Amino acid sequence: MLGNDLLKKKDLKAELCLDKNETYFSGLRWEILGLIPPGDHRILDVGCGAGNLLNKLKESGKAREIVGIEINERLAGNLSSTLDKLYVGDVEIIDLPLAEEFFDYILFADVLEHLIDPWRVLHRYKRLLKNDGYMIATIPNIKNYHTLYRLIFFDDFEYKNEGVLDRSHLRFFTKREITKMFKDENFEVVDLIHLNASGTALSRLRNLSSFFATQYLIKVKEGNR
Repeated sequence: MLGNDLLKKKDLKAELCLDKNETYFSGLRWEILGLIPPGDHRILDVGCGAGNLLNKLKESGKAREIVGIEINERLAGNLSSTLDKLYVGDVEIIDLPLAEEFFDYILFADVLEHLIDPWRVLHRYKRLLKNDGYMIATIPNIKNYHTLYRLIFFDDFEYKNEGVLDRSHLRFFTKREITKMFKDENFEVVDLIHLNASGTALSRLRNLSSFFATQYLIKVKEGNR
């Protein structure tokens, strides 16, 4: 059972998400769409926002069944008629009444950094992923040059309404910590793409691109059991 202090923190997290402008939740992540091939897939989008990505996946023949989890109750009211299943609430609290190995893909687009314990969430949701399934996540890069420049030269670590220093971020990651988080849960990295602020993939110049990447797009599958 969750303690009272932890419950209060989770309530605060929900309030921070509810305070977001609705346009924050309506973007379509084309870079994620490109990592999923056509097929008869069941796909879970954790923090599905306005449902645009899930609906596009179904429209483009990449999903047979689309399922969303959304903490923002205002958005959720418009989703029930477009998704096959919708669960309203905090992913760190709710348990989905679904069989193990239910999904071909589980998506965490700009979600894990908002969680109190993203490691525990990955551990819990791994059971819902098929043996040959994939998780895909986008996670901000705290090593981005703009963040470091402002911090080093101006002592500036000011939180914003969105971006790397989004005020609702509870966790901060570098590429190393992102890969370690998934590997610690026995995931094998299939692809790791450096993205800039517009969502465009950067070159694979490993020594430099980590400073220019605002996000990482990672695709993983479960390792040997």
